[in-house]
Amino acid sequence: MSRLSPIASLLPDSLRQHLNALYARYRPGSTHRLVRRLCAGQGIEIGPGKHPYGDRGRTEYLDKHTDNKDGTRSPDLVAEASAIPRADASYDYLIASHVLEHCQNTLKTLHEWLRVLRPGGTLFLILPHGDRTFDRHRAKTTLAHHIEDLAKLTDEPDRSHIEEIELGWSANENFALEKREYERQWGAAMWDWDFRFANDVIHFHVWTQDEIVEVVRYLGMKLVYVAETMPDRPDSFIVVARKAL
Repeated sequence: MSRLSPIASLLPDSLRQHLNALYARYRPGSTHRLVRRLCAGQGIEIGPGKHPYGDRGRTEYLDKHTDNKDGTRSPDLVAEASAIPRADASYDYLIASHVLEHCQNTLKTLHEWLRVLRPGGTLFLILPHGDRTFDRHRAKTTLAHHIEDLAKLTDEPDRSHIEEIELGWSANENFALEKREYERQWGAAMWDWDFRFANDVIHFHVWTQDEIVEVVRYLGMKLVYVAETMPDRPDSFIVVARKAL
């Protein structure tokens, strides 16, 4: 449903989408306002897609996918989230919205994100809440699992989650509808795993804010802000932390 008044339905799609984006960015309590308050200086946003949170004038955009439906068309950097082509301590903040769950090696990715942050830099994470998405029947991922992944995973696709994902998603009450919608949007079969790996259309891990808080504390970061529910995206939560000085 549009955030705007019913008269917005009379506007061209492109204009309506632009107005909705402006509303989300500037309305009181929006995540965009929180980003501007907590992310000072110059930063980077990983996988911003078509609706980034970082202000364009002081945020570099990195995306691996520039041509699929969720990709960023003209990012500043085309690279893996876990291999940023920038020097150590390049940024004051790093924003990642619905990205980390698509990275098979969570701790490797977070170590890379910390590498490019300056001491005291801000890590702003927006993630899908495991109880409020299609992952709701999957088990939450533990810190011990991430530590094991860091020790054993290579750059080859991690296929160890396939059976668990298929069982979890198939248990959803509206799975048939979710399957049809996925195949309509992506033009690929639900269980075409080669396509999913190639396009990073896979949630390797499932969390609530509690599991992510444990992870960032394990990495020695200082918690700044935690919200179980985003004001403008109810399926998600926010964890913000700072790199040690």
